[in-house]
Amino acid sequence: MRFTAVLYKVNYHRHFQRVWKRQSRLQATNLEIPEVLKEMGVPIKDAKEILTETQRFPVVKKSFVPFPIPPSVFDEGTYYYVMHGKTKVSESENQTLALTKTILYQGLPSQLQSLIGVESLSNQNELVQTSLLQAQVWDGDQFKLPKKLDIKNPGYNFKRVYGTHHKKKVFGLLEKLIFLCDGAIGKYPACLHRDKVKDAFCNINIERSGSNVTFQMPCDILVTSNEPLKNFALPSEVAETEKLEVPNVFPIKPTLDLDKLEEKPPSPSISRFNNKHIHTLFMAQKSFGFWFPKQTLARAIAACFSFTAKEAQMKYGVDVKVLPQPISVQCVYMDIKSFNFLAYQLNTLELDNNDGIKNQVWVDTPLNLYDEVSETNLITNYNPNVFPRMLALYINGLHPTAT
Repeated sequence: MRFTAVLYKVNYHRHFQRVWKRQSRLQATNLEIPEVLKEMGVPIKDAKEILTETQRFPVVKKSFVPFPIPPSVFDEGTYYYVMHGKTKVSESENQTLALTKTILYQGLPSQLQSLIGVESLSNQNELVQTSLLQAQVWDGDQFKLPKKLDIKNPGYNFKRVYGTHHKKKVFGLLEKLIFLCDGAIGKYPACLHRDKVKDAFCNINIERSGSNVTFQMPCDILVTSNEPLKNFALPSEVAETEKLEVPNVFPIKPTLDLDKLEEKPPSPSISRFNNKHIHTLFMAQKSFGFWFPKQTLARAIAACFSFTAKEAQMKYGVDVKVLPQPISVQCVYMDIKSFNFLAYQLNTLELDNNDGIKNQVWVDTPLNLYDEVSETNLITNYNPNVFPRMLALYINGLHPTAT
């Protein structure tokens, strides 16, 4: 027998009202004090008296604790500023140049320009394209990737895709290109005296125009050598920097966008590497978030300054201001498709003001290694001019024309 039709006819609302009418109010029973409590003298109060009471509870005074006020940009107290690998400066490279007292030159130095195309691999373009496909297409990983974002059309909802993580694609391509560079310099005996340090980190405190600034800059791969790099600028060119002016970012301070702390961050001592001199910094933009090209350039300049300044302090002492000999370093920074190359020369750590000799940096024009890469069309618009520039920086110090 089916009870569904019968159960639907039951008026549960009517039964609920009847029960609620009987049990909605608490019915106080007559007071009965147990004999044991009477003997113990425990005071007992009748519940009916509490129900008829009109006494109100005393008002509770609330004490409000004021919120801590963050330090203002107008405060004149002593604060410590920290620039790290995730710092995005508002004024792009000009702000970093003003912070590090550096003059920027367009184009690579002449000694690096002369090394472009000096060495090459057989089937070089095919090897680079194969490395690109191995890093970004022929990988077996199938992870749920973050949603794509288009800054020109932020409201567009892209379809969710699966594949290799962005970080693995970028760093995998960098490792494979460095492997090709190692194959190209195998005929030079001095290449045996080079080392690579993965995930290198530089932590250094400096004073810039009365502000305490700490650089905490990472480097994905650091190449070291037993001989220092030859200076990119002649002594006469270094002396000419006294007449030049660093970029002016007024009315803001160069420390804008840097983390502001009330306590000085520690700066641990870093022991020297097996080879005593830094050679090239390789930095990969592995985060999926959007960075403007000017912001990545600013981060690369800050990394070059921090590593060369740390090298200067290890060579000439912690309190060194005027360097007996400039310190040079090269840098290759990249993202998923764009490559750029720069050369940095640290001439001074006298950063109290903008007078005197300045530091120097040479920045090349950024180049795209390709336009698109996929499983169907493979590589679109491959640029053969990128890897020779990377190889030119790598053989600097090995080829006779650069020594």
